[in-house]
Amino acid sequence: MKTINRLSLKALLLDTITYLKFGHHLAPNYKITKNLLCNMSGVKTTINAKQLLSLIGTIYQDNNLGNEYIETLTNLKATKFIN
Repeated sequence: MKTINRLSLKALLLDTITYLKFGHHLAPNYKITKNLLCNMSGVKTTINAKQLLSLIGTIYQDNNLGNEYIETLTNLKATKFIN
């Protein structure tokens, strides 16, 4: 069974925020982590960036790291992207 570590999840979070703000990804290999996360969560891999951001938030909440997620969004002025 494949897993995703905290560092990869944070990198995907930062990449998703960057994409939503500027329209560009930090690195092309974001897709590997996105697909892994979606497959592990039972979500289609074709979700958009806002849905991915929400999914990442759910993973953070489920692992009692919700404060880190919110702090990251707040520091990067990205709270407008969550519903």
